[in-house]
Amino acid sequence: MTNLQFVISEEVTVAVEREMAVYIKASRAKCAILLSKNGHLISQSGYVTDFSLQPISALIGGIFSSTQALAHLVKEEKFKVMFQEGSKWNVYFCLVAEHFILATIFDKSTVVGMIRHAAAETEKALTPHLEKTLNDEGDNAPLAEEEVPGTQSLPVRESQGIELPDLNQEVEDALSKLFS
Repeated sequence: MTNLQFVISEEVTVAVEREMAVYIKASRAKCAILLSKNGHLISQSGYVTDFSLQPISALIGGIFSSTQALAHLVKEEKFKVMFQEGSKWNVYFCLVAEHFILATIFDKSTVVGMIRHAAAETEKALTPHLEKTLNDEGDNAPLAEEEVPGTQSLPVRESQGIELPDLNQEVEDALSKLFS
């Protein structure tokens, strides 16, 4: 996977936060998070006291990457939607604008069909805003690591220019320890 840099403008941040708030209300979910495919938390709406969203974001990024590898093995271009069902909590996540994941945490009081419908609408609403971070020239344009002069490996840059590490390796290491 190409390591991209993102700098999300204030205008896009405000639009994303607005759409996320609409999504939480429409879906009746407890919490929704927007993250990069590398697992970096970009935005959240709603709140779940029982969970820490940073590790959840990192794991969803890892799960998403693994699932995309599975898609290729079964001759699919990609899997766009994933759903994890538990006894108390469910997690639904979908790809947005090819470089972001909208993840939703909801309990048994919410029907997955409602989440699926609201997520599809939110994906449509978020895509034009997030594509601005992908298509703009200048500060908001993502750079593939090979396009950055004098660098071999860069961490992902996200909102407000904060450097963040690529969490995929940490997730892979944790999963390797778990299954060895």
